[in-house]
Amino acid sequence: MRPVLSFFSVLAFGAVSAAALIALMPWLTGFAPESLKGITGALEFNSVMIGLVLGLSLGLLGRYNWADIPRRAVTWFLVRERQFFYYVLIAICAVVLFYY
Repeated sequence: MRPVLSFFSVLAFGAVSAAALIALMPWLTGFAPESLKGITGALEFNSVMIGLVLGLSLGLLGRYNWADIPRRAVTWFLVRERQFFYYVLIAICAVVLFYY
């Protein structure tokens, strides 16, 4: 739960920072040179948020040890083998009832 809260807290900080930047953009462009005014007018909050979410997600995915994931997945399936057997049995019964 802690990584999820950390992710959303950084996302909220980025969203507030981006909103403040976009809110201050008209005031800042009054003092900016003409060549910079064209660049700042094309900045949209939706694209900033999508970029922020993708950047944070890539940073979060980069922290995982990818060589360890297959071993953990196999261990997880082996521990829950009996539950999967029951799920398959329930699915087969549901399919038989559906087609009958």
